[in-house]
Amino acid sequence: MKDLVIIWAWGGGFTAGLYAWRYGLKPLIIWANEGGMITENPVVENFPWFDQPTSGYEIMQKMKNQALTYGAEYKVDTIKEINPIDENNLSAGYNIESTFSGTIQAKSVILAIWTEKNMIWVKWEKEFFWKWVSYCATCDGFFYRGKKTAVVGGWDTAFIEALYLANICEKVYLIHRRDSFRAEAIRIEKAEQHPNIEFVLNSQIEEIYWDDLVKWIKVNQNWEMKDLELDGVFIAIGMTPNKMPWLDKCLERDDKWYIKVDSCSKTNLPWVFAVWDCSTWNCGFRQLIVACAEWAVAAENAFKYLSKN
Repeated sequence: MKDLVIIWAWGGGFTAGLYAWRYGLKPLIIWANEGGMITENPVVENFPWFDQPTSGYEIMQKMKNQALTYGAEYKVDTIKEINPIDENNLSAGYNIESTFSGTIQAKSVILAIWTEKNMIWVKWEKEFFWKWVSYCATCDGFFYRGKKTAVVGGWDTAFIEALYLANICEKVYLIHRRDSFRAEAIRIEKAEQHPNIEFVLNSQIEEIYWDDLVKWIKVNQNWEMKDLELDGVFIAIGMTPNKMPWLDKCLERDDKWYIKVDSCSKTNLPWVFAVWDCSTWNCGFRQLIVACAEWAVAAENAFKYLSKN
């Protein structure tokens, strides 16, 4: 039986594996393909310890090599379901049914089934995914310095993205389908006062036009079509946590489908921890450095719970 099984393997997962090994546990990391969304980013400039722009894929490989060098075990596999070994005694551990490795028994489990970015589903959005259509201004905003961009959304995330971009871009269109916003008043006020931000209300993007690069978007505003010339589009309409049929019958979720956890990343199930995108604990700043910190905390608390019992 494994002390700890970590699902899935990306920056945070490798961090948890490294910390678990240092605590004397025998961690197993499982993932169908490693990396997460950061591996799709060709240039990362905001991750510590790298003094030169580095690809997300290279960062992930270095983190993987470090975890495996110091004792973490790694399997390429997919999970079909997770069930308690003894339904009357959840502390007995869990049977993890995998596609290729069969049944893996674990005393404790850390979950990080990430969330998916919500899309607006317009023509060419999917084709330009992480190229000229981005879902993270902190990740990709630098590429649009001095250019024109649009942010789609009306909640806090959209205003955070717009205010960040407004400080480096020539123009930021904040496009929202309603006539009012649901963000915090202070953020709305800052956006209203920023000379580089223009609100485009009662509007939805109909199509993204391009010629080698993105050139403009067609917006439906109060049933009238208008074109906005720009260089990139940022989508900020929220995220949806992935569902886990094999655990959802037991895990407690909030109304937005995030897994409920306490300050130790512990779920309502004994020995099951959840972190970052799929949990309620993260601060909403969805960056690799935050993920690594949360995974390290989860690994420490898994060790504490196992030690006490």
